[in-house]
Amino acid sequence: MALSKEQIKEFKAAEKEMSFTHSIMFHHFHSNKHAPAQGSLSAEEFEEMLDWLGNRYNLVNANEYLLKFEKNYLQPNDICLSFDDALLCQFDVAVPVLRKRSIQAFFFVYSSVFTGNHELLEIFRYFRTSRFDHIDDFYRFFFNTVKSNDESLYQSTYETFKNLDYLANFSFYSDNDKFFRYLRDQVLGVENYNSLMLDMMQQESFDIQDAASLLWMKDENLNELHKEGHLIGLHSYSHPTQISKLTVAEQQGQYRRNMEHLEGLLGIGSICSMSHPCGDYNADTLGLLTDMGIRIGFRSSLSVKEIKSPLEVPRNDHANIFREMRK
Repeated sequence: MALSKEQIKEFKAAEKEMSFTHSIMFHHFHSNKHAPAQGSLSAEEFEEMLDWLGNRYNLVNANEYLLKFEKNYLQPNDICLSFDDALLCQFDVAVPVLRKRSIQAFFFVYSSVFTGNHELLEIFRYFRTSRFDHIDDFYRFFFNTVKSNDESLYQSTYETFKNLDYLANFSFYSDNDKFFRYLRDQVLGVENYNSLMLDMMQQESFDIQDAASLLWMKDENLNELHKEGHLIGLHSYSHPTQISKLTVAEQQGQYRRNMEHLEGLLGIGSICSMSHPCGDYNADTLGLLTDMGIRIGFRSSLSVKEIKSPLEVPRNDHANIFREMRK
């Protein structure tokens, strides 16, 4: 049956949309051991996604992707896989699938959780997705807490937010997702946000130590990934959500400590890859990473498809892929 003009137009638009090299970005997975969370994938869904991607792209292993990138041999339909934050659910759920298919990926690691610290960003995420029946239940609790602390601040912030197109590149976020992130990153700031969340967790009798034991990989997991040919890369020391707001010296400290930890743990001469935490960086970030010898870096969205520098390769969040698969 012949395609209509409208169908042909849609097909060409979709084909054009796919015709640039990029990475697919993954975070959370679920299983019997790891509870479902907002946007998480099961092993079966991950396998289905790899099949879907394989029918549309040329899936390239991490080392090959880096070599082709540096030689300018990458084709528009070449993609790779990347995993952020060294989450234990990735090792338990996604890695067995990668092994079965002989796929090597990029794994971007922040180091603080391997050196005795409990990184609150992920602890807070686990709290809001595991303790509440639905994410919007958490948002109601959070918004009401902010409002009760300072109603005028809450109201003025909400009025400002309504007139913004905040996080427009993250179309899979709901309005509540976006307003939560706006309050967290643009209004409250790290200290006030942390204090507020810790108070909320205390009200809910939430045990941080128990949560931490379920969240992150251990040294032996990273060593195993390295030995299996995956590329382990930088993701900062403590995962600031807006690293561009730090001084150059603070940014350098984040990445130097990150590199020293990973090189020491893995026993290798140099880390060559990275991804920007929350996709945030500035010219200073790019300059110091270049000086550190980083050869490839990844953003966190497709908002800019052009690769403006070796440290700005676009990535598509797996949530966008999942949504396309279900159309």
